[in-house]
Amino acid sequence: MYVPSDSFGGKSPERKAADALCNLFTFVAARVVQAQLEPTAAPNAAYNAQHYTDLMKHLQDVPMKDGNEWLAALMRKNQMLAVRIMEVRQAYSAEDFEWGICKLMADDKLKAGNAKLMQTFALETFEKAAKSSEAPS
Repeated sequence: MYVPSDSFGGKSPERKAADALCNLFTFVAARVVQAQLEPTAAPNAAYNAQHYTDLMKHLQDVPMKDGNEWLAALMRKNQMLAVRIMEVRQAYSAEDFEWGICKLMADDKLKAGNAKLMQTFALETFEKAAKSSEAPS
């Protein structure tokens, strides 16, 4: 199927989706690390208050529009924490993200959305036709 090259600023739909997934994986990794750093997460583990504080402040202060830019800003504040998040996002993508399920869910969502839109359009069309046939001549 031909997709005009200017559709997404010169990016293919796959590249655009990959960019969005990379940003999603960065957010997921930040939340995973946040949960790991929670003071109550592992009472017997060594709690790193500085990493926890840095992450919470960074999540609050820096919007995550681009995962790499967000990580670059974190890297300037706390390099070890940023590296940890990078490792977690890579591992999540390679080992935990359910790629097949993602495709099935996207396909199901598209099918359901198309069916709903067609149903709504048909209903509106029939209602208009019924109203126009009821109108006195």
